[in-house]
Amino acid sequence: MSERPEFCEAMLDAFAPYDNDHFKPFCDALNTIDFSAAKRPKKCKLEHQTMRYLNRLKSEVFDNRFARAADDLDWSQIYEGDGLDQNLAEGMLSAQCVGTYGRHPSDTVAAGLFLLAPDIHYPLHTHAASEVYLCVSGRLQLRHGMPGAPFDIRPGELSITPSGRVHELKTYSEPVLLAYLWIGDLTAPTWWWEKTSNGTWQRVSWTRIPGEPWKKIGVEPLSKEDIQKASN
Repeated sequence: MSERPEFCEAMLDAFAPYDNDHFKPFCDALNTIDFSAAKRPKKCKLEHQTMRYLNRLKSEVFDNRFARAADDLDWSQIYEGDGLDQNLAEGMLSAQCVGTYGRHPSDTVAAGLFLLAPDIHYPLHTHAASEVYLCVSGRLQLRHGMPGAPFDIRPGELSITPSGRVHELKTYSEPVLLAYLWIGDLTAPTWWWEKTSNGTWQRVSWTRIPGEPWKKIGVEPLSKEDIQKASN
């Protein structure tokens, strides 16, 4: 295998102080990528209003390898579609180093950067993949499970979201730059949870064709058992 990109080296170095079984599957997954395989070509620079936050965040990163990755990788908007809060849709961008549309192809691992504008609320949602967030710059609030208490992560700090656990993200009055790592089923839908007018819960399915934003494809009710299972 060829040399790992410095973005992936920076991720592994950030995991190192957390020497426990929770992070081992993520480290193992990164170590299985064949970086000698053909890379996808670099795309044109994205012109987008949320990109204006990136320069300031890059100057505040705790590891300059992430700043260089932010300049090198290809940024894109994550969500689009009818009925979507445009502040949310326009306020979240990603740049993938490894994955189904990343610079280095993989069907089992996705790793890259996640840029969030100020005052964003990414609502309760679930996905099949297990996920790590590493705060690179700024401060992010997370909540895991319906009854879970909010908590913050700051530069150099990590959070793990197991497969299928419901969670939400919020930014404060400043933007945030995260590094992320997904392992598991990368092609399964992401489900957004929402409360209906009659007080019941339903989930909205979003799916993605690699290289395109996530798009809404369906809605289904949530049972009490669904909610309990996703909160554990």
